[in-house]
Amino acid sequence: MTVLDDPTESREPATARPLENALFGVALAAQRIPWIDAPARALGLTPFTRESLTRQLLTQLKRSRSGRPVRLHTPFGAYLAPLDADDATDLIAHAHEAGALGRADRLTLEGRRHPVAPHAAVSVPPSLLRDVHAVAAQEAAHLVAARHADATVAREDWCAVVQRLARRVVLGDAAAEDTLLSDLLAVANTAEDANEYADRAAALRRRVSSYLREGDGAGGLGGLGGLGGLASAATDTARDTGSSPAPTLGSPTAQQAAAAVEHTLDLLTQATTHTALQALALLTVQPAMPASQRAETAVNEALRRYPPRSATSYQVTTPFRWHDVSIEAGTDILCATSWLHDLAAAEGEARPGTPAPSLCATPGQCEAAELAASTARALVVALTDLIQPVVREPRLDPDDLPRTLDPAKLTVALTGADASSDVPAAEPRPTAAQGRAPAHYAALTRESALSLEQHAQRLVDLAHDSGWNHDAVGERSRMLLLAHAERCRRAAADVQNAARWLAN
Repeated sequence: MTVLDDPTESREPATARPLENALFGVALAAQRIPWIDAPARALGLTPFTRESLTRQLLTQLKRSRSGRPVRLHTPFGAYLAPLDADDATDLIAHAHEAGALGRADRLTLEGRRHPVAPHAAVSVPPSLLRDVHAVAAQEAAHLVAARHADATVAREDWCAVVQRLARRVVLGDAAAEDTLLSDLLAVANTAEDANEYADRAAALRRRVSSYLREGDGAGGLGGLGGLGGLASAATDTARDTGSSPAPTLGSPTAQQAAAAVEHTLDLLTQATTHTALQALALLTVQPAMPASQRAETAVNEALRRYPPRSATSYQVTTPFRWHDVSIEAGTDILCATSWLHDLAAAEGEARPGTPAPSLCATPGQCEAAELAASTARALVVALTDLIQPVVREPRLDPDDLPRTLDPAKLTVALTGADASSDVPAAEPRPTAAQGRAPAHYAALTRESALSLEQHAQRLVDLAHDSGWNHDAVGERSRMLLLAHAERCRRAAADVQNAARWLAN
């Protein structure tokens, strides 16, 4: 912590100099150009990479402002930027306690803002935490079964399986195949502004509420259908007894119960689609240790190094005081989590065993975030019981880990499945060097075409579901599904032509 309490003085936050503002804006803009580091690395000029230049800028700001948060004016907006991870946490916590914390936005590398779902209090039953491991083991087996011939799992297959895991944990087995639920969550998380987010979140709320209203979660995890079944049961009990509402999952208000389910589903989806895969990659450069300890260490390290929200902007709605600094209403507080972690590591301030950043954007304890991290750890443990992860791309150096590890560009092979398992072991991908006959590749190509045709049919079947009939958003979604099905069919026809060419 760099700022001390002073009950008598109150000062304005320090303001960056024009050149510092310009350099910070350049640092933000440079994040959009991934290839910009290539010339510097090729020439061995590491100090001129984006990572190094950003670190130097933050070090300069920290030195010139005695580590205090600084006001920055950039082409992407004006921000109050803490320069220390502890300060960032404490500043947001003070704003939250003062009731001054407004909307939170996730900032992308392209400079876009996406509203973050608001925090909702959740009470996670111990039985659910126990059952998570069993469900994670089941879905881990599906991931291993979904491997390609080279033992890798396609990104879309990984997401499909782990999103099902998240739905089962939160809403029970009844929601296992409700891919529309995850699709609605995804489009809500990519909304460009508050109005668009409100429309998309309303569609997600209707979908979640149908489970709570109809009790579809019953019979899932712990006999209550995960959190959704628990929320439904608690709502019914409260309605029957006439108990007073409380802002938790057990509230009699259906809206509060739905908000808790949405928040938990959001965090679990982030943890399984992003953090668990990154943790698997980090396992490959970790020293040997017990499996459960390795999984916990890898997940915590993935959250520290590669948080799903690498930068978050918090809107201040009313003035408040943080130690001796007065923060005005309308201020945007920029918490560049990944940059601050990188700076602390470079300065030797990153302490082993330091708690990983919470998946939740709101400070303080969040049981939903703890459940999400536990689910990611359970999935990693279940997978490593079956396979050995091998990173194919990018190359990981344990002494120089990359600053970003985009799950969409991360290729991890799941090798060496246990022969006693009912999950088939991976076969090496055939290559021309192996001298296989063209007919062999023609057969593989026909299998790919069949898979595309089957996927197209599943999309058509989903589009014909009556659940799309209720509003314009549903109709637009249905048309998108049908259009994608048509593209899959065209692709399948092209692949079939390639198979015939190989066969002849």
